Amino acid sequence: MGLKFSLDWKEKKSEGEGELDTAQLVTLLNRDRALLTPEDSQKVSGHFRNKVKRTREDAYLQGVGVNYADLIRSVLDYRNWYEFHLYYQRGEDGKKELTDRAFNRFSGGEKAMAMYVPLFAAVSAQYAKGGDACPKLLALDEAFAGVDDQNIGAMFELMGTLDFDYIINSQVLWGCYACVPDLDIAEMHHPVNAPVVTILHYHWDGIQRRLEDPGP
Repeated sequence: MGLKFSLDWKEKKSEGEGELDTAQLVTLLNRDRALLTPEDSQKVSGHFRNKVKRTREDAYLQGVGVNYADLIRSVLDYRNWYEFHLYYQRGEDGKKELTDRAFNRFSGGEKAMAMYVPLFAAVSAQYAKGGDACPKLLALDEAFAGVDDQNIGAMFELMGTLDFDYIINSQVLWGCYACVPDLDIAEMHHPVNAPVVTILHYHWDGIQRRLEDPGP
């Protein structure tokens, strides 16, 4: 489709009264303590105090019981100070943020690609933390619904490039693409008016799909 996607990890803006933007907070936290003014220290302490208060109020409104230690742990988790921003680029055009408005102008296949490609990138980055020995497993239900056949092939190629093993459930998908060198397939076959469901096993070797001998 000529689309490229990218992710940026952006600092969050302040979310409540008395709170700092993440960029401001990080600047103050990285400053030498001896150089902090009383006003700076007050800004930091006020930020976390208001953050804890707002988080506690949100938990109360949702009917969730949270103890003080969990509140502090959540507020101090720097991963919550940032958010992912998704960008797209079409052809030679410049990179643009994938806002709801831009997303709604995509075709059905483009919308699906806009969700799957960043998802796979994020999962791959997470697995990379486990090192080379970490298993890289994906499980997808009704995989690639709404994506055209050509781009489904591209999705399988991307999963192979990212070295994923996968378990995929689909009503229509076989996964028999040239970019897939090896695949075991199980089909749930329900003959008309039969009281049972039969499991048929196939193997795709990158060229041909073969029905496997069920044995004795």
